[in-house]
Amino acid sequence: MSGQHNRLALLRLGGTAGIGLCAAVLAGCGGSVQTASDRTVLIKRDSHGVPHVYAKDTYGLFHGFGYAVAEDRLYQLEMAKRSGNGSVAEVLGPNYVATDTSTRSNIDPASIRRQIDALGSDDRALFEGYAAGVNARIRDVLADRAKLLPKQFIDNGFLPVEWTADDVALVWIGLILNRFFAGTAELGNLTLLQQLQAARGEATGQALYEQMRWLEDPTAPTIVPRRPAGRAPAARREPGAGRLAPVSAQAASDFQAAQAIRLGLEAERQMPTASNAMVLAPQRTREGVAVLYNGPQQGFNNPSFVHGIGLHGAGYNVTGATPVGLPAVFFGTNGRIAWGSTVGSLDTNDLYQEALNPANRYQYRHQGGYRPMVLRTEEVRVKGEAPRRIDIYATVHGFVQSWDLANGRAYTLRSSWHGREVETLLGWAQAARARDWQQFLAQGARVSASITWFYADVAGNIGAVGLGSLPKRPTVQDIRFPARGDGSMEWEGLLPFSANPRSYNPGQGYLASWNNQIAEGLRADGANFSQVDRVAELHAQLHDAGPLSVDEVWRVAQNGALADLNARYFVPLIVKAAASLPADAPGRRAAELLMRWDFRNRAAGEIYDNNATTVLRAWLDAMVQRLLADDLPPAVLAGYTSLGYPSLTSRGSPGSVQPASAAKLIWNALRGPAAGVPQRFDFLNGKEPQALIRAALDDAVEGLTERLGPDMTRWTTPVVRHRFASSNAIGVPWAGADEQPELPLYLNLGTLNYRVVLRPGAVQMCSVAAPGQSGFVGPDGRPGRHYGDQLALLRDFGCKPERLTHAEVDADLDSTRMLRY
Repeated sequence: MSGQHNRLALLRLGGTAGIGLCAAVLAGCGGSVQTASDRTVLIKRDSHGVPHVYAKDTYGLFHGFGYAVAEDRLYQLEMAKRSGNGSVAEVLGPNYVATDTSTRSNIDPASIRRQIDALGSDDRALFEGYAAGVNARIRDVLADRAKLLPKQFIDNGFLPVEWTADDVALVWIGLILNRFFAGTAELGNLTLLQQLQAARGEATGQALYEQMRWLEDPTAPTIVPRRPAGRAPAARREPGAGRLAPVSAQAASDFQAAQAIRLGLEAERQMPTASNAMVLAPQRTREGVAVLYNGPQQGFNNPSFVHGIGLHGAGYNVTGATPVGLPAVFFGTNGRIAWGSTVGSLDTNDLYQEALNPANRYQYRHQGGYRPMVLRTEEVRVKGEAPRRIDIYATVHGFVQSWDLANGRAYTLRSSWHGREVETLLGWAQAARARDWQQFLAQGARVSASITWFYADVAGNIGAVGLGSLPKRPTVQDIRFPARGDGSMEWEGLLPFSANPRSYNPGQGYLASWNNQIAEGLRADGANFSQVDRVAELHAQLHDAGPLSVDEVWRVAQNGALADLNARYFVPLIVKAAASLPADAPGRRAAELLMRWDFRNRAAGEIYDNNATTVLRAWLDAMVQRLLADDLPPAVLAGYTSLGYPSLTSRGSPGSVQPASAAKLIWNALRGPAAGVPQRFDFLNGKEPQALIRAALDDAVEGLTERLGPDMTRWTTPVVRHRFASSNAIGVPWAGADEQPELPLYLNLGTLNYRVVLRPGAVQMCSVAAPGQSGFVGPDGRPGRHYGDQLALLRDFGCKPERLTHAEVDADLDSTRMLRY
């Protein structure tokens, strides 16, 4: 776009004057601009500060989008941009060199530029318009720093700099794709297999591995309903890791450290898992209409990872929310359909083990000879220090993630969405224009990253589809482990979109997800899906229930947020095993605590309101010791000691708590032949399950008595508070260190929680995205009016109404601003 788009005239209006201008400029403020000039944008904010942008063309609409977000979140935007392009150390110093190095080592700016250059003018306008809108706000701020410059810039001694279209794309790639969609457990799996075989021998180690890292459990709940028994696809037998070189402990550690930088809090799970969703058909709701609920769990940050937005004009009529810095509305409604998403489980990433030339580590064997790696050298600027030069190496498969020089190997990451990053974002952006399921799927086909989309419409239809470009892998490749990079395990293309799993108007009348398995038979290296799955908290309230009111749908998520995710599996087993104990036995009395519990962890001041949670945690810990400690080497056992409960760190609250990894192993071991995963290795060591359950209960009671005394009323567990971190998912601050608000109780809810009720002609949406719409803190230290005003709403499980039509926006109008570009 030419320089004329960077010239901005700003007019502040309020009250009836603003409404009058709206009538003059827009056709009812619900669609096309009606003035002679095409370069007019109107931004109207409701009483919660949510901006609704009105413009005639795409460039103007996204110009207003960028401006409005920058008004609310300029410092956060700046740090999101630097997180995406790898320039954090330039303003925050040497502690972020490793972060910038990791970011730059996994992006290809030249490829992004080519992708943007190849776009048509309307698609390119999303990126260029958004960047121009942010830049317009930056110019306004720099022209009046005493009032408008966010305090965090002053505290850290730098100013915001202009954006480009490439910066917008790199926020998407560096902060979203490389975090939520680039995880792999393949090297972790190979390391685990080696550790088990070194400790227990080849055969026993292999048997242990198969019980700890399975690919398919037919008892695991799926998003797309399973087919009747006997009609499931035959499971493929994986060829194993025999053709791979071993991985050194140092290389495995280096890889894990690199993933920790890139994936943030999700790294310890190796594969990101975040978000829940439900869609209910009309026969499942008392109102007789389709309802969509979504709780994307993208972390608890201040400012929030997401913000509210309305876009009206240029073919858009959208209200919803989206991650900061992105020109697409990921969550919301257009008045005809509603959509949401959870992180997908399709296997779109492969790690390759490259064999290095012994005479030159920067050459690798491929197709019968050694090829040179591609080298890109970049300079990382560092505040207060000399710039650092970094070398970024890549093979035909992707960027080098880890070197294993002891074994003459390097590991590179290949993702099916590489080279399709911009197209993937555009598919998400244009889905907001869809009017029905087929148009929705047409945009989903453009999305190469693994994500599960959910759908509902005013005609009462519901659906879900697993998106992502699925590689067609050779039969010699074991998907659990790294592929050989010598050319013997190259992808044979990508499967057609018709191969992606989906469900439309299922007979059960609803679909639910909490990042569980998308469909039977679709396996992935890091999935480990099990009957022990938190989605059971949703199914338990939906499957056998009659029609629910829209408020009851909201309470399904509320109950899930409070649930002890281990309880429904193990409490009945403990109660049954303890029934044979004498009535006055301590174990029997502890079991009675569990029996009276509703499996929810609520706060009673600074402690949880039911001591049953203390008993269950102690029992699980005892079971880990009795079942696993004698069979697993210490380094492996250490990965199974976390019991799946929230904990606070300097990085804030965990974004998405789930059942313990150990819980899945214990559940399968106790079920024996009935387990979905064959139990060829006996973790029970020949003991009878109920006797083992009682023995662990005795251990738990003895330990609690020793630690807290014999009075079970004193067996309390301190409440974990809900903290909103001032840094983003990869540890980069995007607020001041003192900006970490807390709620009294951790809630396993979404970063955003919203519900759309799809009444024909009267669609309704409500949402909560704490802490608030605004992240602005003025130069004098005073926060904006909508900074933190949704904290109480989240605490109380509230839901603020969203304004979907021009009449609703005008009825709740707080301010109006007109821009010329």
